[in-house]
Amino acid sequence: MAALTKINRAGAQTRKDKRLGLLLMLPVIIVIFGVMGYPFLNAIWLSFTDKVVGGEANFTGWDNYIALIHDDIYWLSLKNTIIYTVGCIAAKLLLGLLLAVLLNKSIKGKTFFRTALLIPWAIPGMVAATTWRWMYDSTYGIINSLLISTGLTTTGIPWLSDTHLTLFSTMIVNVWRGIPFFMFSILGALQTLDKQQFEAACVDGAGSFKQFWYITLPAISSVIGITTLLSTIWTFNDFENVWLITGGGPVYSSSTIPTYTYVKAFTENNLSGAISVAVSVIPILIILIIIYARANKKSS
Repeated sequence: MAALTKINRAGAQTRKDKRLGLLLMLPVIIVIFGVMGYPFLNAIWLSFTDKVVGGEANFTGWDNYIALIHDDIYWLSLKNTIIYTVGCIAAKLLLGLLLAVLLNKSIKGKTFFRTALLIPWAIPGMVAATTWRWMYDSTYGIINSLLISTGLTTTGIPWLSDTHLTLFSTMIVNVWRGIPFFMFSILGALQTLDKQQFEAACVDGAGSFKQFWYITLPAISSVIGITTLLSTIWTFNDFENVWLITGGGPVYSSSTIPTYTYVKAFTENNLSGAISVAVSVIPILIILIIIYARANKKSS
């Protein structure tokens, strides 16, 4: 009986602690809902209206979403966004992983290289985009000057005016800025690995590649997963980089979902249409999060 009484008391205390925890969290939940939840729900509601900047909102049902289905620029922007995201993430992951592995080794000037490689991440986005826009200039840009002086080309490459190059040009800048995030995240994970595992693998005759493939990668997979997920969300929603370099042009050739949302809202004065563009890609982001959560659950 005494043992049963103890168990009942422990259970009651646990329930009491849970209620207290929820009570203490309530102010935070209210603040988060006020700052993020309500505006988000209000935005979804506005996407079902004919809201324009400065005007009243009248319910129109699915009209905005039906219009998107027949909007060629929307589909072009979505395609560009997917290409932009997948290409940038793949490049940042591979280069970031490579640099992290190199900087994890004992090399001269390691501290200098770590500091220098952090600069792209530390520079404000507006400064970086404006600088790259000048570097891409077909007349005065340093990139074309170097290419011509080295004999790689005889004329300047139209980085920002050729519809086949503009999206690629913005991707280069995003990769340049995003590599340090991958590099330092993975480097931190590499420095926590147990060296004895590698010593044992070396004794068993495993080469560098096998050690990396069977020991290093599985050990840092969770860090790679969360880093890739965060960077994917940031890259998918990257507005500043694309808008400041190309403005989504020319002829929408580098238009992405964030830039097209801006154009619809502030150029076309179609606020509800712009919100419907943004809301339409939320399922894609949710799917990415679910995929990561399931993959992380299987690996753990």
